[in-house]
Amino acid sequence: MNAAPDPAEITPPSDPAAYGRSRRLGLAFWAVVILCLLSVAAGFVGARFAPKWGFKTGTETVPAATGGTALFETPPADSLATTAPPPEAITPPSAEIVALKARVEALETGQVRTINAAAAALAAASLAEATRGSGSFETELAALERILPMSGEVRALRPFAENGAPSRAALAAEFDAAAAKAAVAARAPGEGAGFLPRLAHALSAIVTIRRVGAGGSGADALLARAGDAMAEGDLEGALKILNGLPPKAGQAMAAWRGRALQRIAVDRQVAAVRALALSDLMAVSRARP
Repeated sequence: MNAAPDPAEITPPSDPAAYGRSRRLGLAFWAVVILCLLSVAAGFVGARFAPKWGFKTGTETVPAATGGTALFETPPADSLATTAPPPEAITPPSAEIVALKARVEALETGQVRTINAAAAALAAASLAEATRGSGSFETELAALERILPMSGEVRALRPFAENGAPSRAALAAEFDAAAAKAAVAARAPGEGAGFLPRLAHALSAIVTIRRVGAGGSGADALLARAGDAMAEGDLEGALKILNGLPPKAGQAMAAWRGRALQRIAVDRQVAAVRALALSDLMAVSRARP
């Protein structure tokens, strides 16, 4: 039979650390640590005291070991600066290009002027058409004012625009009634006239008798000649004849004469506006390149 084992050999140790390796740091570890510290200290000392000891640092030239030829040379400061390339010389345009540009500008300017002149001529024609009647022509005048705002002829029409001016046909139709009143007023007796002259004048207001002959210089003759002028459409001539009426007859014709003067003023200004617009249009047409 075998002998029984020793109890001391069977019982395991109670400390787990007895199974691991020893935790002592070796000599190699401490040698590496000391070497790192020495390197850091050497770098610090070199950076701190190298300029004082005369060592050159940075990008300065390091002389070669032989022959004095620099292995690495610092480029000059001027060469480090970025030099902008010289600006390209601006070539002036040729004479042909300059002439072509001037022609294009002239064409554009002439086109604008032509359009404005044509618009003014068209607006003036519309205004002339509107003023032939007795109604308002404010809309047509406003359109022309936008094109020719500085025209004195256009501004002169503004007082008549809202109510208009009586037409020539309307004035011709009103002339006979106004002339009859003027003939009666011309026969009015004076302040010292008797009963019979006053009675005759009162009766003449009911039945008007006028001499229609063109001869003579009396009120009837002047009214007859003015009537003939109106029948021919000569409003200006009729007004010129009526200027010779005696005072009483002239006062009776004052209302009609005032309306006739409005028509003449409107026609005169409209004719001036049309002439101006057409003149500008013709001038622009001749001046176009």
